[in-house]
Amino acid sequence: MAEWGFYGRRRERAELAQVLGRGRWFFLQISGRRRIGKTRLVQELLQPERRERVLYIQIPDSDPAGVVSTARDFMENFGVSAPLPHDLRSLAVRIGQLCAEGWIVALDEFQYFSRKALYPFTSELQSEVDRLAATPEAKGGLIVLGSLHTEMQALLEDRSAPLYQRLTDTISLGHLVFGDD
Repeated sequence: MAEWGFYGRRRERAELAQVLGRGRWFFLQISGRRRIGKTRLVQELLQPERRERVLYIQIPDSDPAGVVSTARDFMENFGVSAPLPHDLRSLAVRIGQLCAEGWIVALDEFQYFSRKALYPFTSELQSEVDRLAATPEAKGGLIVLGSLHTEMQALLEDRSAPLYQRLTDTISLGHLVFGDD
């Protein structure tokens, strides 16, 4: 079966490559409507043969136990060593540890953390993000992807949200323009 190549998104690829190339801590939001290519863009630039220490987690529409179980599975598949998380707090702490060690962690479908049962994770993550932002030697980064604008906005742009004003960068994907290679 023939493999499809990655086409277009030159501007977005350049923006993401610039963020990754800085060599310092970042907290990046990639947004855009459903099925526009957010996940594919991140997967293209974070391929294991291009970068070491990459962790991608597809957050499920689930309860806390389901999210943690899924995160553990992704961590094992990406070769993350122990300790593995056992609850939302330890998941946030482990993500912070990995970022401090230079890992790039991508959390896809981040908007699910706006759900009441999962929302406490954002407070735990805030603590880790603040610690990393205050650590000049931190080299890793956190990428959050989501397609439900109002839920992502509630998590990252609402003044009462724990992660308010924590982003270092944002990339918004619009419609793919053919001829933009």
